[in-house]
Amino acid sequence: MHIVNIMLAKTGGGIEQAAVDYCEGLRDIGHRVTAIVYPGGWTETQMRARGITTEPLFNVSEYDMVAWWRLRRLIKKLAPDAVIAHANRAMGMSSFALKNRSFPLAGVVNNYSTRRYNRADAAFTTTYDLMDTLAAQGIPREKIFHIPNMVRVSELPQRHRRNTPPIIGTMGRFVKKKGFDVYIEALAILKSRGIPFKALLGGSGEEESALRRLATGKGLEDVLEFIGWVEDRRAFYGSIDVFCLPSLHEPFGIVLLEAFAHGAPIISSNSEGPKDIITPNYDALIVEKGNAEQLADAMEKLLKDPVLCEKLAANGFAKVKTRYSQEVVSESITAALKEMISQGIHAAARRME
Repeated sequence: MHIVNIMLAKTGGGIEQAAVDYCEGLRDIGHRVTAIVYPGGWTETQMRARGITTEPLFNVSEYDMVAWWRLRRLIKKLAPDAVIAHANRAMGMSSFALKNRSFPLAGVVNNYSTRRYNRADAAFTTTYDLMDTLAAQGIPREKIFHIPNMVRVSELPQRHRRNTPPIIGTMGRFVKKKGFDVYIEALAILKSRGIPFKALLGGSGEEESALRRLATGKGLEDVLEFIGWVEDRRAFYGSIDVFCLPSLHEPFGIVLLEAFAHGAPIISSNSEGPKDIITPNYDALIVEKGNAEQLADAMEKLLKDPVLCEKLAANGFAKVKTRYSQEVVSESITAALKEMISQGIHAAARRME
């Protein structure tokens, strides 16, 4: 099939990474893939680095009528078998610009901003909770497909010997919902207990100044390092002994899949996405979101029990390889698109002008 993916964000993040993974995964199992992207944006750079064919589409918003016209003409030229829209802008713009279509339009639902997806022919949700959310909004169950995010997986990497002292790490956008203040509070509790450790906090964003002040106020300058935005994920996961995801709100959590794939033991909050991915005490430890004391307890437990760390990491790797690898998830996407086409879950009687 020729599958067009549309991702129109300028900057990078988890949703944008998911769009890149879709293109790479579908290409690698034999599909022809074209990505429509914002020119000069993060997504275009990542797509090109992976050899994905891209088409630029400048736009100022999802209500940019000139961009609608350009998208319509571009899709007519590309003549795809299916179109996948990633995130709200792409979904909103596609639903307006491609009303008369002879192919299915699927929208990838990565978060709880879901009002646009009733205009898609089908919705691909990353979690079962999002499936229930869409169904509660009146979208028929047969139009909702559970398609989790994916990650490239090879073999379980050889982990380094445990650092002395061990290193705890996390990363993401510095926004309130990521719970990095809870992470810092937990580190302060751990330090007050006399537990030796070092910690890394990767990322950037609007909360950076507040987080740095909090860390200084807690006296963590000697143990916590702010390392900036992490470009080399492999090196990051390979350098730490424990990975933490302290999110207060996390619709999925691609970093969990990455940590699993790199053999890092995980502690996560019980936010929405992680609850869908993790089997508690089997492949990760899970704690109450916003509870720094519980997070510190889990950190201490893993720092003191390397055997448990190895068990969690091995089980996590097995899960990510069988359920969340690019090959496995890309085959699920293919099956969903084929089902949409075969059952006529699209505007088959209509044709683009």
